[in-house]
Amino acid sequence: IWWFFVFIISLCACVLSIYEVYKKWERSPVIVNFANRGTPVDNIPFPAVTICPESKIAGEDKFNYSRLLLKKEKKTPLSLQDLHYKNYYHKTHKMTEWSLEDGYTNNGNILPYPRKTSSAAVNKGLNLKLFMPKNDLDYACKSPVQGYKVLLHAPTNIPRLSQEYFRVPLDQSVVAAIQPFMVTTSSAIKKYSPKKRGCYFEDERYLKYFQIYTSENCKLECLTNVTLDKCGCVNFFMPRENNTKICGTANVTCMEEVDSFSVALMAEECDCLPRCAALNYEVVTSQSNINWNQWIRSNKKLAHLNKTHVTSLTIYFQSDDFITSQRNEFYGPTDFLANFGGLLGLFTGFSVLSFMEILYFLSVRIFYNRRLFGKWAGPQT
Repeated sequence: IWWFFVFIISLCACVLSIYEVYKKWERSPVIVNFANRGTPVDNIPFPAVTICPESKIAGEDKFNYSRLLLKKEKKTPLSLQDLHYKNYYHKTHKMTEWSLEDGYTNNGNILPYPRKTSSAAVNKGLNLKLFMPKNDLDYACKSPVQGYKVLLHAPTNIPRLSQEYFRVPLDQSVVAAIQPFMVTTSSAIKKYSPKKRGCYFEDERYLKYFQIYTSENCKLECLTNVTLDKCGCVNFFMPRENNTKICGTANVTCMEEVDSFSVALMAEECDCLPRCAALNYEVVTSQSNINWNQWIRSNKKLAHLNKTHVTSLTIYFQSDDFITSQRNEFYGPTDFLANFGGLLGLFTGFSVLSFMEILYFLSVRIFYNRRLFGKWAGPQT
């Protein structure tokens, strides 16, 4: 009786322990850990740089918000130029030489697209001089804060400066040091469902307006669809078809209401899980004043800049290498079997040999006992 109770208690403890291990594997089969070695910065593209001026450019040949506001107050008829100004510059490249999963192709191209840099030196980065004529500042348009919004992002993502940016003031020299953050994923976890692993592979999720799936592109497309459904139009920056109506000032309230509950909506309905391979850039900035006026006075060739705000922006990688993160299988079949067998051995003394011994006594031994002695238990002693 004593050994019977000991066996039952050990068996119950073993079953509970195995169940806990199974629940842990079922709940989080994927683990994110650091790679064993650093990744050179020339294996990834230099970040795409999106610059948006806070100063909405004024001028006779451009859209002038202050002039439009004054005309509305005086009830002066508005011209077509007052209502819409469009002068976009497009430069098309086919992004066939790089992908998040495979990196750059070895086609021998000296200047692949997207562009990359060979090292973390400042002179290997991007150096910009931004000029803003003082008479182009339009304080009535937005706020007293003038300068530029800047966002560094992966070439696969559409920038949304209303959500994330760092500011570059006028007449300042700003230096931005970049630290990449990259996540890769082992192909071993592709057998799990996207919900379990928490991400989509490149060939598992497709979007209507974007050739490349990313979580950011998915959320923008979802917001576009909801805005079109609720307001009958889309915001000017949203992807759309040629016959889709662009919202005007009468739809501002509707668009703001859609945007206010978009976070909860995307979490429930949009299914915008992260991509299994992701690339982001963390930025550390520093800035200092620029004495442009004194420099202009000392150089007669720069006299035409006397009525201009000049801003300097330098962007470069902080180090030659960075540590990537990788999604791996937390419990593979071998790991789970080892845990399962270890717990059985600990609580019950069970092993493969004892299992084969049980099979022997329940099959081979019974068969030969019946054949030789006519009884399954063998001869009576």
